[in-house]
Amino acid sequence: ADFDSTRRYPIVDYIYAGPFLAVHQTTYAPTSGMHRISASLAQMGFVVAMLDARGTPGRGKAFQDANYGRIGQEVEIPDHVAALRAVAESRPFMDTARAGIVGHSWGGYFALRGMLVAPDFFKVGYAGAPGDLTEAASINEPNMGLMASNQAGYDAGSNIGRASALRGRLKIMHGTSDVMAPLSTTMRMAQALIEANKTFDLLIMPGQPHGPQGAAGRYYREDVRRFMATHLLQ
Repeated sequence: ADFDSTRRYPIVDYIYAGPFLAVHQTTYAPTSGMHRISASLAQMGFVVAMLDARGTPGRGKAFQDANYGRIGQEVEIPDHVAALRAVAESRPFMDTARAGIVGHSWGGYFALRGMLVAPDFFKVGYAGAPGDLTEAASINEPNMGLMASNQAGYDAGSNIGRASALRGRLKIMHGTSDVMAPLSTTMRMAQALIEANKTFDLLIMPGQPHGPQGAAGRYYREDVRRFMATHLLQ
């Protein structure tokens, strides 16, 4: 609201990057919970980016097939980092030394991924209800193939196997009644981080589904804003 082009603002990459949904919008009017959180982060003093890397729909088969069988490996996060650096070249108010990443569901998986494969760029991350490539076969197999025929791809895309790479400030949220991305995914990630002796924050939402509802949903959204403000806005 009080934008000043002479100042330097931290960046938040509000990511989804899943193969089912394009998030880039053609209007500034918030149209979903994802866009409303982004708008509120912008009002707090972050430059918020929402973009669609290769592997997302709506731009042709070749664009979407770029990560087929190798989700999370060499496409999505490198595309996001390259795009943010390119945008910042002509916008000196964007402080690439203070970049964070936030996402829910597939976005939660990729928020974790960004913190683990691009720790030099993303300093703070908040992963909401992150999935895992080994859970929910109906979601993953159409994009990864069968695990029996692509074990290397599943292993390479695993966040759990990269826990030791964490360097920044990370928080994970998960609802105990989530049937789309089961709580077990976060429990396994937490165990891997503990075994790697990595410090992280965890918010468990009792009885909540994949997207926390009502007062729990408001608490979750506020927690995202609070965490990013505490560790990135200063």
